Amino acid sequence: MKVAVGFVFYLLFDLEKDLFANTDINAVKDSYWKKALKFYSELNDEGKEILFKVIEQLQVDTVSNVLGIFDGIVSISDEEIEINMTVEGIDEPLNGELQDLFLEYDEENR
Repeated sequence: MKVAVGFVFYLLFDLEKDLFANTDINAVKDSYWKKALKFYSELNDEGKEILFKVIEQLQVDTVSNVLGIFDGIVSISDEEIEINMTVEGIDEPLNGELQDLFLEYDEENR
């Protein structure tokens, strides 16, 4: 489970790097995306590396918080909400350790 959670995250991160590096700005219709691509193209190599480190950390923090909500560790309101994630045919819940597994994978692989 830990590897799957981490693998999906890093796959998505690599896709974002590819989008910035290989998207033709002239083919983009969305003004925000166009501005982001222009900003990226004006960065030197060190700036690009820093940008991706910031994006990566934001993604780790976001995924960790969402998994913490699923695990019941992070609350989203004043009410206590219990989330039970299961797979059909398997009695054991998926959630409970997702955040820990993800952060452990991140620490070992980043």
